[in-house]
Amino acid sequence: MIARVAAVAVASLLAGCPDPDPPAGDCVDDAAWALALDDDGGPLLAVDNTGRWMVGGGPGGGGARAVRVEDGALVPVELDRPEALWWAWTSPTGTTWLVGEGGLVLRGDATGLDVVPSGTTHTLYGVWGHAMPDAGGGADDVWIVGGRPGAPDDAGAGDDAIVLRWDGAALVPVALPAAGAALFKVWGAPEGGDVWLTGEAGAVWRWRDGAFEDHALPTAASVLTVHGCTANEVYAVAGTHVWQWDGAAWLDLPDLPSFAMATGVACGAREVLVVGVQGVRLRRDRATGAWTDDTLDPFVATDLHGAHAAADGTLWAVGGDYLAPGATVRRGVVARRACAAASTSRTLDPP
Repeated sequence: MIARVAAVAVASLLAGCPDPDPPAGDCVDDAAWALALDDDGGPLLAVDNTGRWMVGGGPGGGGARAVRVEDGALVPVELDRPEALWWAWTSPTGTTWLVGEGGLVLRGDATGLDVVPSGTTHTLYGVWGHAMPDAGGGADDVWIVGGRPGAPDDAGAGDDAIVLRWDGAALVPVALPAAGAALFKVWGAPEGGDVWLTGEAGAVWRWRDGAFEDHALPTAASVLTVHGCTANEVYAVAGTHVWQWDGAAWLDLPDLPSFAMATGVACGAREVLVVGVQGVRLRRDRATGAWTDDTLDPFVATDLHGAHAAADGTLWAVGGDYLAPGATVRRGVVARRACAAASTSRTLDPP
């Protein structure tokens, strides 16, 4: 075990932070964003699906960073690792997976994390899983993706795109029908079945019925993040575009209020949150399709990367100076849009 939760919380406390898994409901209209953390400890790149783990570090040499939401505070997790972490996922059984640079895979919980051999030294950018409680022993169906962004097609190494799948005992490589594009994120429908993998140059793969389908988007931009609420409502961000899978086709959503590059997306009970460079935070009402631009509420003078929408409507956006790996000081930020108690009369499919 290599991880321990520090005994002392960071200075930015989350007074009144709600349980990450309360019943779904609506936020009050005057809910506002606030910085829950703003320091020089390194960027945070992801929030896991529970809203309890936030991970990151300095890509290209800054080392791993992790914090947890514990009793209303952001508590640092001591990780003595030189690799930055890129993504996190936690099973309903309580097992957390963290992935990052150098093929790093960590598996465990807040009391300790073990290294899981990945068989690669390339960066692993995304992880997602599906709980399999009947299998016993925490044998969740876990997918991990990564690769070598920008690698030439004739590199010949065969690892431009990396797909790994947990078989209950080890991570096993999964072959794509075609290589050549690194993969950045993976997400699957909560009801099981479909698994979506996204990556460079519009790459989108759908795993269904034991085989991959090519759903490449008509864009040269990288599809940096994919996340959904149901099998028929999935969102992906690529460049200055947000795409939605409606169960039959991918739609390029119109009327985005900002043209800055989107990097993260999360589908919540009421809203879809999109985050990006220059502090971009966009909210899309799932019922009406209307966009709200929160980028100046308040302005966050750095780049955001990860997003999370809690079941009660509370929104999280994390980031920092991850696009400037040579910087001496690497800022990390956590922004939170608190959700006060409000009406629960409006319900949609849960995330």
